[in-house]
Amino acid sequence: MKYIFIVLLAFLSGRAAAQYDSIAVSILDSMSMEIGELESCSFRFFTEFDISNDEYGLITHTESGTAYMKAPDKLYIEKKGDKGHKSFYYNGNSFSIYSFDKNQYASVPVSLSIVELIDSLSSHYGVDFPGADLFYPDFTDNLLETSNNLIYLGQNFIGDTECYHVAGARDDMTYQLWVTSGENSLPKKMSLVYISKPDNPKYSIIFADWKLNENIDDSKFEFTIPADARLIKLIK
Repeated sequence: MKYIFIVLLAFLSGRAAAQYDSIAVSILDSMSMEIGELESCSFRFFTEFDISNDEYGLITHTESGTAYMKAPDKLYIEKKGDKGHKSFYYNGNSFSIYSFDKNQYASVPVSLSIVELIDSLSSHYGVDFPGADLFYPDFTDNLLETSNNLIYLGQNFIGDTECYHVAGARDDMTYQLWVTSGENSLPKKMSLVYISKPDNPKYSIIFADWKLNENIDDSKFEFTIPADARLIKLIK
């Protein structure tokens, strides 16, 4: 089990009442460092998220898929669920999205790092990536800047994986993170509750089958237009 360095209790300027557990901060820093040093990785993911329905209240939707990343600028994601079956390709020069259900695709020229691409597509086109915030190099700093508190809750299991359990709260949400406690500090599960929205909708993601620094051929990130697929435009 990886040793967790004990650091001083942190207080950010301007948020004198906010309290941050030093062990929780260290766990998140270790996770961010682990992710930031990867040359490549792949994983499976499973998500659940609530969407409000006028007649039935909150309806829980699910998605599952696989993701491949290769530093600094290659990304492939395929996901499917009750909102459709899609794949995303980024080869460092262009981004493409393909809908298996509708046999249609869109492509845009872009040359950014993986994190910059995720940020740009999310803000401009509303394209969501699974657990994207966890891959930002300043994830811990951003979390502390917006959180009212952060606490370490000890160790428990997600499935058969032993994890460190961290929780916190912001003005608009509460959150929990489970980080693997073995040789690698990797995200295992993240759970959010949006307390500022009606009925407190939830979002959760579970990560599985991490593969680190394996050779991923560049062809994985190249999009080949399927037969008879229709070109559409991404709408901002």
